[in-house]
Amino acid sequence: MSTATRETSIQNYLHTTDKIRDKVQGLSEELLLWQPGPGKWSINEIVGHLLDSNIVNSYRIRKIISESVTPLVTFAHEGWVSQQQFNETTIADMLAAYEALAIYNGSLLKKLTEEQWLRYGLKGEEKISIAHIIDSFICSHVEKHMGQIERNIAAWNNRG
Repeated sequence: MSTATRETSIQNYLHTTDKIRDKVQGLSEELLLWQPGPGKWSINEIVGHLLDSNIVNSYRIRKIISESVTPLVTFAHEGWVSQQQFNETTIADMLAAYEALAIYNGSLLKKLTEEQWLRYGLKGEEKISIAHIIDSFICSHVEKHMGQIERNIAAWNNRG
């Protein structure tokens, strides 16, 4: 992976904080806590899930760079969201935690050697690189959930 490509991945990752913040900034607490239907996540719960995902992927990256080929840990995101009471946590606190973790991870990612960047973990038989974790498991995942937040906002605005 070229240095420029790596730097782009890192910068895209660091900008996920801004994307999340920009999407939820100025929304009422009522909207942040509103669930559009049974089993549907509120915006607070979506942001909490993204924070959890960032935590899990931080761990995955550290395992990959520090240990021999290792299976990637998974997490039961539905259970995590349902048990953590994200609607009782302020959006500001979750954004602060996400941003702090992103900054900390960005510092680590910038120091990795080429050899470390080429290491991988296993998801079943599939080799998952650090770049894949950053680009797909974090950045693309955030984009997917930005769409979910937009759908929540649209449903809120269209409720009868």
